[in-house]
Amino acid sequence: MPSRPSCTAAAGRTDNLRAGVCIWLHMRNIVARLCMSEDGIVERPEQWLTEPRQALGELVAGAGTVLLGRKTFERYAGTLAGLEHTRNLVIGSRPVVARPGTEMLQGDTRRVLAALKSVPGDDLHVIGSLSLVRSLLRWRLIDEVSLLIHPIAAGRGMLLDRRPLRLISMCARDGGVLEANYRVRYAATAVPSTALVSAGRWGGTRSRDRVASTARPAVRTHA
Repeated sequence: MPSRPSCTAAAGRTDNLRAGVCIWLHMRNIVARLCMSEDGIVERPEQWLTEPRQALGELVAGAGTVLLGRKTFERYAGTLAGLEHTRNLVIGSRPVVARPGTEMLQGDTRRVLAALKSVPGDDLHVIGSLSLVRSLLRWRLIDEVSLLIHPIAAGRGMLLDRRPLRLISMCARDGGVLEANYRVRYAATAVPSTALVSAGRWGGTRSRDRVASTARPAVRTHA
């Protein structure tokens, strides 16, 4: 008859399990926050929003730790409201002009952010920085996506692949803006790149997709 595990061994496994649960519960989420037009464009909101800095400032609201791509940081850091109250982490291959409260993350971006996720603390909020968001989605590091959907047709630009997104909440804001929050559910296997290219206007993989510019109810379009 096989021997039963000792109480000490069982207790040790229980402690390890509890420790694992505690670590999992305290892991940070990475949340991507983007502005989107009513026709699904998430690229360069300064080209289709009348007040892009105000809109991006609304993305910062409520964040404790902010992740920014280098280009977004250099374009908006000096004037974007709210960044003076947050811890700002900048991702980029080249150094940026130092600002108070700003840290430059160096090394392999994927490994650095995967390590940051495992450290207890505030969620990490990616503001704008579409190239960074696309990389994080490819690496399966983003947990949630928050979109501020503006009642404006951009007409041309890059789309976001929303197929892995599952809507968890939606609310109306001033000026006809909708806030839609999604949880990311990654597929068990990666989708071949050829399928992404042929996915059509909502695939979001072609850098210059042409989309219709006619107005449509944003709730039906983005729910």
